[in-house]
Amino acid sequence: MAGGIWARSWCSHTKPMILSPKLPGGISPLTPVNAARAARFQPVIMRITGEAMGKNARGRGKGRPSWPGRIIGCLLVIALSGLPALADSPWSGPYVVLGLGLNTHRPALDRLEGAVDGRPVQLGQWGSDAGFVALGHGVGRGRSYLGAEIEAEPGARPIASGAECRLGRACARAGLIGTMGPVYRLRALLGHEIAPGVMAMIGIGPSLARVQSSRVFVQSASAASGSAALTRASSPFEVEDLARGIHASIGIVQGRAGRAQLGLSVMVERVHVSTQSRVSLATTTLSGPSHAVAALTQRGGFDITTRAIRLSLVLRF
Repeated sequence: MAGGIWARSWCSHTKPMILSPKLPGGISPLTPVNAARAARFQPVIMRITGEAMGKNARGRGKGRPSWPGRIIGCLLVIALSGLPALADSPWSGPYVVLGLGLNTHRPALDRLEGAVDGRPVQLGQWGSDAGFVALGHGVGRGRSYLGAEIEAEPGARPIASGAECRLGRACARAGLIGTMGPVYRLRALLGHEIAPGVMAMIGIGPSLARVQSSRVFVQSASAASGSAALTRASSPFEVEDLARGIHASIGIVQGRAGRAQLGLSVMVERVHVSTQSRVSLATTTLSGPSHAVAALTQRGGFDITTRAIRLSLVLRF
């Protein structure tokens, strides 16, 4: 029965090691009961990973999962099936996560550059503080762990690319005017207990993020003794997209009293934003020896890379 179910499943198209994994103790998760459970999760996970990871860098494709997408999907299917043979660990079972992330975002535009008095400056980057909640299920035996979780980062946060340039202070600034969020993530988790009650984990999976933009802008300001100048330009740049991409995380989780655990992790995420908008802006100011330049050019879609430090509270049931 199990062989028949898995032969017809999406996981049958991955490498053989994914079909018949041997976990600590020689236990295989592919029992008839587990295979039946996994079969219920398979169509949904295939669709999500196919949409998020089956497209090329420009957001085109048929939504067919790539090899990394297939492997991630199989790990998610196995973990979500609730493997009873591995449920002899305090790390096993369903759980909920409440957390806070300190995020830094940067768009990868065709041209986004600036300089102040001959020194290059980084433009377009912005930061955000975002709370998140996740629901997951983990299974473990001995010092090994396999899990899956779905996460939501609710709310739309403004894209704020640095402080406004002010007259009398040399400055260059450019970026988008819009919002990013909410963000949804699905991830597979692999862990190893590195000390009693301390689990090191890595995670990887697809991401979906709502990105909206109405305009882009450039600013430059120069300042010298007795003179100063400031210029600003903006242009429409319409974006309304559910951006798709991938994220990866690494961190540690420490068990506390009862079933509560604390986690600390870092995450890197890249999503592709689709748009047909095109724009090219540049501004220059000169005040005596002081000068500043800011330029922005974009034709079509672009990527946004997010780096985050995250603190979380895990409550297992």
